[in-house]
Amino acid sequence: MAIRFTTEAAGDKGATNAAGESIVLGGGCARFIELDAEKMGEYFQTQGAFDCVWISEAMSHLPDKQLFFQNVVKMLRPDGKLVVADWFMAEDLTSAQLDADIKPIEDGMLLPPLCTKAQYARFAEDAGLRVFSEALDISQKVAKTWDISWTLIQSPALWAFAFSQGRDGIAFLQAFRAMRRGYANGTFRYAVMVFQKPDQAAVDGI
Repeated sequence: MAIRFTTEAAGDKGATNAAGESIVLGGGCARFIELDAEKMGEYFQTQGAFDCVWISEAMSHLPDKQLFFQNVVKMLRPDGKLVVADWFMAEDLTSAQLDADIKPIEDGMLLPPLCTKAQYARFAEDAGLRVFSEALDISQKVAKTWDISWTLIQSPALWAFAFSQGRDGIAFLQAFRAMRRGYANGTFRYAVMVFQKPDQAAVDGI
């Protein structure tokens, strides 16, 4: 799908490069690779480094987040940046808040335990990255997405299908309501974080 959309955006000017791997688009090119996120460090270590790595609403689904940060360090050039946009749970939640708001989201969306922004910062620093800018919480700007989504899933036929799929199907739809509740209660957050790989030569010179 990504390849189709990029090719359509390129229009008549779209073409593949000499190796037939990338789609020429404007002054640059795009290449799409299907790859296990836990193996990307091994793959890209021999493919050259990147100025920037973006990950949007995906890391919360990864069981081994520490490994992801370690892989990113292998991929980035010195001074390169990692931009993370993701779901988080708020700090210092009570057991009651976790049970009411967070666990239904983890259960319905098939997530490993959600992290806090502070945990991501620790993962990054342990891997050798440093915080480039403070986390930007945009929860209020994205919360309406789940109000709209909840409205869209009110079809009785959709709920009947969910029931036919068993517990997981019902839990998935109920997670939409839990996400709305989490945003409203401040227990569930959405933030953008930016980390940077230090230039080792500069670090050594300090």
